[in-house]
Amino acid sequence: MAQTSTASKKKTTAKRAVKKKTPASKKAVKKKVVKKKATAKKAVKKKVLTSSSVAKKKAIAAKKKAAAAKKKAAADATKQKMRERVAATAAALAAAKAEVAEARKRQAMLLKMAERKEAAVMRFAESWTKKEMAKINKAGKPAKTKGRGKKAKA
Repeated sequence: MAQTSTASKKKTTAKRAVKKKTPASKKAVKKKVVKKKATAKKAVKKKVLTSSSVAKKKAIAAKKKAAAAKKKAAADATKQKMRERVAATAAALAAAKAEVAEARKRQAMLLKMAERKEAAVMRFAESWTKKEMAKINKAGKPAKTKGRGKKAKA
C-alpha cells in the first residue's frame, strides 16, 4: 500500500503543479499586457479629461455665479419694490389720517354752528312771540279815547 499511496500522491501533486503553472502564467501575461495598454489609454484620457474637465468645471462655476448673481439681483429688486410699496402705503396712511383729522374738525365746527343757529332761532322765536303777544294784548284792551272833544271846545 505504501507504493500506491506514494504513487497516487505524486500523481496528484504533479497534476496540481501542471494546472497551476499554465493558467497562472497565461493569466499573468494577459493581465500585464492589458494593464499596459489600459494605463497608456487612461493616461491619455486623463490628460484630455483634465483639461476639458477643468474648463467644464470653470464654466459650471461661472454659470453658478451668474445664477447666484441673478437671484441676488432679483431679491434686491423685490426688496426695493417692497420698500416702495411700504413707503407708498405709509404716505397714503398719513394722508388718510390728516383727512380724518380735518373731517373731525369740520364736524365739530358744524355742531357749534348748529347749536348757535338753534340758539338764534330760539331767541328770535321768543322775541317774536313777545311782540305778537303784546300786539294781541293791546288789541284786546278797549281803545282809549283821546281828548278830541277838548280840542273841539277850544
